[in-house]
Amino acid sequence: MEKKYYKNIDLIRVVSCLIILFYHLNILKGGYLVVCTFFVLSGYLSVLSASNKEKFSFKEYYKNKFINLYLPVLIVSFISIALISIININWLNLKPETTSVLFGYNNYWQLNTNLDYFTRHIDSPFMHLWYIAILLQFELVFPIIYILLKKIGDKLHKFIPVFITLMLGVISYLYFYNLCDKNIMIAYYDTFARSFSLLFGMSIGFIKIYYDSFTFKNISKIIFCIYLILLIIPTFIIEASSNYFVISILIVTLISCRLIEYGSLVITDKLTVFDKFIKFLSSISYEIYLIQYPIIFILQDIKIDNYIKIIITIVLTILLSYIIHLGIKFKENKLFNWIIRLIIILISLFGLYQYVVAKDHTAEMKELEKQLNKNAEMMKLKQEEYAKQLEEEKEAWELELKKLEDGVADLDEVVHKLHLVGVGDSVMLGAVTDLYREFPKGYFDAKESRTAWVVNNILKDLKANNMLGNPVVFGLGANGDCPEWCKLEILNTIEDRNIFWLTTTWNKGDYVNKNIKDFASKHDNVYVIDWESISKGHDEYFIADGIHLTEIGRESYSKAIYDSIKEAYIDEYNNKKDAIIKARDDENKKKISFYGNDLLLNAFDYIEKEFNNAKYVMNKDFNYELLKQELKEAIDNKTLDYNIVLVFDSSFKINNDEYNELIKLCKDHNIYILSNMDFKGAISIKFDNIDNYYMADKVHLTDEGNKALSNVLKESIKVE
Repeated sequence: MEKKYYKNIDLIRVVSCLIILFYHLNILKGGYLVVCTFFVLSGYLSVLSASNKEKFSFKEYYKNKFINLYLPVLIVSFISIALISIININWLNLKPETTSVLFGYNNYWQLNTNLDYFTRHIDSPFMHLWYIAILLQFELVFPIIYILLKKIGDKLHKFIPVFITLMLGVISYLYFYNLCDKNIMIAYYDTFARSFSLLFGMSIGFIKIYYDSFTFKNISKIIFCIYLILLIIPTFIIEASSNYFVISILIVTLISCRLIEYGSLVITDKLTVFDKFIKFLSSISYEIYLIQYPIIFILQDIKIDNYIKIIITIVLTILLSYIIHLGIKFKENKLFNWIIRLIIILISLFGLYQYVVAKDHTAEMKELEKQLNKNAEMMKLKQEEYAKQLEEEKEAWELELKKLEDGVADLDEVVHKLHLVGVGDSVMLGAVTDLYREFPKGYFDAKESRTAWVVNNILKDLKANNMLGNPVVFGLGANGDCPEWCKLEILNTIEDRNIFWLTTTWNKGDYVNKNIKDFASKHDNVYVIDWESISKGHDEYFIADGIHLTEIGRESYSKAIYDSIKEAYIDEYNNKKDAIIKARDDENKKKISFYGNDLLLNAFDYIEKEFNNAKYVMNKDFNYELLKQELKEAIDNKTLDYNIVLVFDSSFKINNDEYNELIKLCKDHNIYILSNMDFKGAISIKFDNIDNYYMADKVHLTDEGNKALSNVLKESIKVE
């Protein structure tokens, strides 16, 4: 009679193992779900295995678990450490993390260090061993639970063990559900929160031994295939961030229960080639799970095509798993097996040595964490102060502009109420009535045949009597001109007041108008009212001599003076506005925004002292897409400072093309990049790779390194 073989249980194990591998290779985004299948399978097989013993032995149970479950963990752990040490990959948490693996509390260690199993980056070769920790904890207490429940089932009622494990599983899931609302990682790593899958597995195990399961044996193959498909589908679509995460965990657990029940139907058929292949993969599936993540960790920084890397990872995982399996499980005493065992022992001993001599940097990193948290609080306050300062500057600037705009809006009234002084000849004298209508608070002194020669004495008298207003309008020229020195005396008398000088329409006065315009071009407070050009072609403005004005001409003459003064005021307002805008632009060109991750945060104490009016944007999870989005939003909102400084450590994964895209995005800004590479359109800030500048993790800077970084930034960033 052929030996009975649980063929489909092996198939479940292999499919689940491959799904997990593909999840770790970033191929299946929902592959983490089948960990529930492993838990169910462990609970189920533990009950079945224990029930097959005529007399349960604690010693034999723990011995088997040590050889089959714990010994592979020891070997893979120490081999991983050995290889990582030889390759010289910096693994900061080697000592404390390995200790947590060896003593079976890695799930809680990862919780304490905030490692996130769902992030698609690899911080450790043992991130997947949280599952093994829960399994070890389960196997530690399983014999006691099993014996107690089995006695209750045998003596009272066989349904009681089924009911108790089922109810405990429900309570565990409700606890898991509740934790997910607070913190998904606590829910995922907590032992009791994840025990519902193990307890449901135990429940179907008790059903199997007491009731031989509830299955439809005549169509079992079809139903098994359906459940297998239902198990696989969610692994393609349900990410950890999905709203269906919590319910999917339960559904996959329940599907796994039914799948395992149908997979437990014993067959006696001969094994096909495919069956033998599945049996082989199943025999090394545990080693495959253990070894895959260390291999991924070791290969992660190798610069080769991703598809080639995936193939290499899969091949190495299966090959090394088989070799380790040969060394541990096979009982043959062939020379080859002993050579394998010897190699495994030697490498493991070297790994053990590296583990023993490794330093525990936990205290150092905790101190760093405190410093980062302190700096984060300080940075938050500085960001709030910076935002408030910007808002106050903006409000003051807008208020100043508004005053100017309001001044322009009220300009007619302002010009109308000017204490203007007019000094002129008979042309102005004829228009005095109209001039007083335009400037009711003005003062006009006009006389026939007056020239500019006598003006200075008139102005001195007005000034002595505090009657010299501003501006001063000269309507002179029809009776000749005075030389420049005469005009300079006039200018000296009026001091900082403005002069508006009308050109003449006297047919012999071309030289007079030229002199007026030349004089105005040399002095900022002298304006020309080009009455000659304004009145040209308007014969209706003049009587027969072409100089003195008609009624309509007097109105136009007065209006020309009014319009010129108003236009000068508008120009003055616009100049002030332009000056305010330019001053703000110049000030903005001095503003600096720092963007960075922990490198910026760690050195913030020193950098902020050198750049205390800068803006700081820090995100430890910054990547290219997040940084690009942050910069684009600032550009769209017109809040991006002119000077941008990118301060990132080696954990910030970005290539040169992506840096060039950021430079292009910020093309109207001055961009600095902390990098030993040169970038067109940006200024590279070089920072020496000096060992004592770095902490044990080779990423964060020591206090000396932070000072050095601050000095390098100070020397490199030149803001005019």
